[in-house]
Amino acid sequence: MKKIIAILLIIVAVGTYFFANSKKADVLGSVDTEAELILFWGEGCPHCEKVKDYIKANNLDSKIKIASKEVYLNQENQKLLTDTVQKCPEIDSSRGIGVPLAFDVKNNVCLYGDTSIIEWLQAK
Repeated sequence: MKKIIAILLIIVAVGTYFFANSKKADVLGSVDTEAELILFWGEGCPHCEKVKDYIKANNLDSKIKIASKEVYLNQENQKLLTDTVQKCPEIDSSRGIGVPLAFDVKNNVCLYGDTSIIEWLQAK
């Protein structure tokens, strides 16, 4: 009887482990499966406001599916930003990760800073 209980506990533990890790495997898939661009920004960040103002002034949020993620006040979005930057070797995160930062979902590319994000938006 003790062997059966031990085996069942091991099966439950292994199943739980794989289930939990399968949720983490595709970080961006949980954000917004239709988004073309994921924009990470911070409350009070002037460069972020520049990007957001550009999007609004050009009515781009009705033309491009943009998932907007505030990271200063939202810990889930901070974690998502960290996980996203790990997919972008072109970003040096050794001193932290700044915003604005955007992720081009289709091309798997990070865009860092207001200038590169606006240039990407202009090309759309």
